[in-house]
Amino acid sequence: MSSETRWLLGWIACIAAAAIVAARQPLDAAQDTPTFRSGVDLVTVDAAVHDVDGTPVSSLQAGDFRLEVDGRARAVVSAQFVWPSASPAVPRASADAHFSSNEGIDAGRIIVVAVDEMHIRRLEGKRALVAATRFIESLPATDRLGVVGLSRADNLLLTHDRAALRRTLEHLTGTGDPQMQSLNLGISEALEIAEGSRARLADAVLRECGRTLSEYVSSARAAEDAVGGRDACPEQVEQESRAMSQYAHLQGGMSIAALQRLIARLKEFPGPKTIVIVSEGMVVDPQRIDLSRFAAEAHAARVTIYGLQLEVPVFEAAQDRVSPTAARDLGVRHDGISRVVGAARGAVFRQVGTDPRPFERIARELSGYYLLAFEARDGDRDGRPHRIRVTLARRGGELRARTGFTLPPPNTAARGAELTALLRSLQPVTELPLRVATYAYAEPAAPTVRVVISAEAGSADTPSGTWLGFVLVDDAGVIAASAAHQARDGRYSFSAIVPAGTYALRAAAIDPFGRQGSVERIFRVQPAVPNQLHLGDLLLAAPPASAGDPLEPFIDRVTGRAVVAYLEMHGSGRAPRPEAVRMHIASSASGEPLVSAAALTSVDDGGWSNARATLPIAALPPGAYVARAEIVSGGAVVGRALRPFTIGR
Repeated sequence: MSSETRWLLGWIACIAAAAIVAARQPLDAAQDTPTFRSGVDLVTVDAAVHDVDGTPVSSLQAGDFRLEVDGRARAVVSAQFVWPSASPAVPRASADAHFSSNEGIDAGRIIVVAVDEMHIRRLEGKRALVAATRFIESLPATDRLGVVGLSRADNLLLTHDRAALRRTLEHLTGTGDPQMQSLNLGISEALEIAEGSRARLADAVLRECGRTLSEYVSSARAAEDAVGGRDACPEQVEQESRAMSQYAHLQGGMSIAALQRLIARLKEFPGPKTIVIVSEGMVVDPQRIDLSRFAAEAHAARVTIYGLQLEVPVFEAAQDRVSPTAARDLGVRHDGISRVVGAARGAVFRQVGTDPRPFERIARELSGYYLLAFEARDGDRDGRPHRIRVTLARRGGELRARTGFTLPPPNTAARGAELTALLRSLQPVTELPLRVATYAYAEPAAPTVRVVISAEAGSADTPSGTWLGFVLVDDAGVIAASAAHQARDGRYSFSAIVPAGTYALRAAAIDPFGRQGSVERIFRVQPAVPNQLHLGDLLLAAPPASAGDPLEPFIDRVTGRAVVAYLEMHGSGRAPRPEAVRMHIASSASGEPLVSAAALTSVDDGGWSNARATLPIAALPPGAYVARAEIVSGGAVVGRALRPFTIGR
C-alpha cells in the first residue's frame, strides 16, 4: 500500500480520535488538562463595498454597517477587511527553520467561469468567451481556475494550466434555440399572459389576431370554430404564451439546479470562491424557485456569483422577425440573472462583444471584501434559511452582501469535518494566520523521542474559541499522533512519543469568524547516540504564573518583560556530564551576548538532565534575536543549542 493511500485512509479515524484526545501540556505530563471557556457563537457574512470604479473601500469599521436578520436589527461586533490575494507565492518554511507559517504565502483564489449554454443561442457567445480567455490569462498564476459548461457542472476541474482552460473555452458554445412558434410573441408578455394578465392578452390578440379580445366572431367563423364560438386565434395566443412560459421556467430551473451542483462541488474547497456565469439571461420566478435556500447554500459554501449578460441582437434571424416586446424581454432576462447572483452577493454586468471592461471590473471587485460578524441567537440555529439585510450607516460606497444564511444546531462533529477538509487539502489555506513549531527531546531509557508541538492561530483581534487540529505522519505515511482542541486564545501545545525519523505535521485552524488556515511542517527527530551528549531543542516560553505551571512555548514572536529558556540533555556511557549551562540572548548565532543568565540544572542518575533560566528582555528593542544555550563540562563548552526568535511590542 502506498504512503498516499495509507495517509488518506487514516484521515477519518484520525479526526474522530482527535476529537476526544485530552490536551497534554508540554513538559509536564502529569498536569491536569485545563478547561477553556469557548468564545461567543458568531455568525459571519461577507460583504463588499466598492467605489464607482469597483475598487474596494477598505477603511470601514463595524459601526459603519447596519445588519438585520429576519427584519430585526443585530449589532455588528466585528468588520474584518480581507485581501484574498496578498503577495507573490513564497516557499514554505524548510525543515531547518525554527517554525512554519502560512503567512506571506499567496495560496491563490478559486475562480470558475461557468458558461450557461442553455441560455446562449447556438453559435453565439464566442466573442464574450474571447474576453473570458483574456480575463483568465490576466489573473495571478497562483489562482486556481476552472472553466465549465453549466450543464456539465459535475465535471469541474481546478487547475493552474491557462492553456488547458483556453482550450476548454474554445470548445464551449451555446445550445439554446429560439422556441418555434407561429405567432410573434415576446417572452415578457408571454409570461404575463400565462400568469393571467387580461390586459397583456388583449394587446397580443389585437396585434396578432387583428381584432379585439371582446369582439364577437362572425357566424360563419363561429360555426367552424372547434371551441364552440370562441375565436381560435385568442386561444392560440394563450396556448403559445403558456408554452413559452413553461419552457422559460424549465430552462431557468435547470440552470439554477446546475449552479447548485457547482456550489456543492466548490463547498469541498476551503475559503471563499467565485463563479462568473456567462449567459444571455434567464427567467427566474421566486415563487417557483426557493432563492432563500439558494442564498443559504451559497453562504455556506462561501461562493460569490457574478453574472455576465451577453448582448442579444434585436433581430432574431431564426424567427425572421423582431420581438414586439424586445426591450421588456431583455429586462426580464436581466432581472432573472440579477436575482440569482444577488442571492450570492454578486452583480450583473452587460457584456458587449469582446469588451474587456466587465471582466476588469470583476477582477477589481475580487481584490477585497469585509467579513462581518454578529452574535447568533437560539432561534438562528434551526437549520432553516434566514433572511439577512446589510446596509451602510452612512454614504460611503456601493454595498453588496449576502441575503440569507442557514445555521445547523451546534455540532462539534461538524467542526471536526471542517478541520478534516482543511487537513486533507493539498493547498495551504492562508485566510487565518497559523504558525507551528516542534521541539524534540530524547526519552530516558527508551529508543523514542518526545515531540512537543505548539501552534498559535490568528492575531490579537481574534476572539476566543479557535479550533485547532493536527495530524503527525511518519515517512511511511502512518499516522503517529493527532489532536484537536478548541483554544481559549488561539494557542495550544501537546506532546507525543514517537520513534526517531522524519515527520510531516499538518496543522489547521478555524476561528469563530469562520476564517480558516492550514500549514505543513516537515521535520526530523534524531535518536540519542550512545556515549554522546544528546541535546534537545531549546524552547522559549513565557514565565509561568506559578512554579508548578507547565511552560507554554512561544512560536517566534516573544512579548513581555522576560522569557524562560528551557533545554533537555541526555548522555550515557562516556558522554560528558553537564556541569553548568549558560543561557544567552544575542543578535546572531555567534554574536556577543546582550543578556546572560546561569541556568538552574537538574541531573538524575540515568544521564538525563534539564536546564532552565529566566532572561530579561524589557531593555531589548524590537527585532530579531537568537537565544543560545552553552553546555559546560570540564571547563569547556561541549555543546550549544540555538533558537531564533523575534521581540515584538
